[in-house]
Amino acid sequence: MAEQKSRGNAHGISKVTCIGGGLIGAGWAAHFMRAGLDVVVYDPAAEREAFLKEYLAKAMPQLAELGMAPSASPSRVHFTANMIEALEGTDFVQESATENVDAKIKLIGEIDALTAPGVVIASSSSGFLAAHLRRHARHPERILIGHPFNPPYLVPLVEIAGGDVACQAAATASAFYRSTGCEVVALDKEIPGYIGNRIQFAVWREILYIMSQGVADLQAIDTAIAAGPAIRWAVIGPSSVFFLAVRDPVLYGAGIEGLADEMERGYLAPPSFQPDRELMQIYAEQVAKGIGANGQAELLEWRDAGVVAIRAALKRARERLKVPKGD
Repeated sequence: MAEQKSRGNAHGISKVTCIGGGLIGAGWAAHFMRAGLDVVVYDPAAEREAFLKEYLAKAMPQLAELGMAPSASPSRVHFTANMIEALEGTDFVQESATENVDAKIKLIGEIDALTAPGVVIASSSSGFLAAHLRRHARHPERILIGHPFNPPYLVPLVEIAGGDVACQAAATASAFYRSTGCEVVALDKEIPGYIGNRIQFAVWREILYIMSQGVADLQAIDTAIAAGPAIRWAVIGPSSVFFLAVRDPVLYGAGIEGLADEMERGYLAPPSFQPDRELMQIYAEQVAKGIGANGQAELLEWRDAGVVAIRAALKRARERLKVPKGD
């Protein structure tokens, strides 16, 4: 992490402003703090300061296990309900306000007016297009999507979208995120939902279909994913998994033909299947009564410990096999 900190400073970024003090904003604050940066969190709701402090305190064991920069400390994270104060002298802005496109457009316009033209403004939006979010800004070329996964301090992926218009900003953001320990994927073309969320929704649609057909309960479906394909996905993506499913790479084309046959035989929910609101409510009730019957605390503890352990194991494996991290 000490090397990461120096790389971050090499890009001229030492102070980050997180706009929004909810789960994602606080998660970003924890991540940037771990990298040894000065972090200011802005939220108009003053009570979010207490939430932020509690969030950081709970995250500290995982942050310490992942490894913190020598100068990293919660004392370098400051909260304010004054946006002008939050943006003063900032080097990078991570916007994580509520997912309301009109509100985000207005907010990003305000941030744009209050920051120096060279400061990158990245939105944590989970699906909106940068082309929409930047349309009221005076400096649209420095506004893009920097989409994390929850929580940002544990899940390293950041998807950058909108870089086709904001090329220099995308290059700066990519280098900066990587310097803080993120894995960066840059989209060549904007699409709603980006990559990760679209894949998640495709899987979720299949879960709803399997549930609606009475095939298995939700706990069994979750286990079938977590103990099966998800273990491989934590190491290599689905396309790599399929490539390794044939004994000889020469046979890969024929193998894909076999997968196409399986799709046609009904390995996917039919195109006509569209989950309605009634099914969604049944799903929500089953999650609450089954997976969520004991609340979130135990699940959160298991998720955090599991993700940290997986990242540590993958790091050891990469170092042992000298496998480079993907760009």
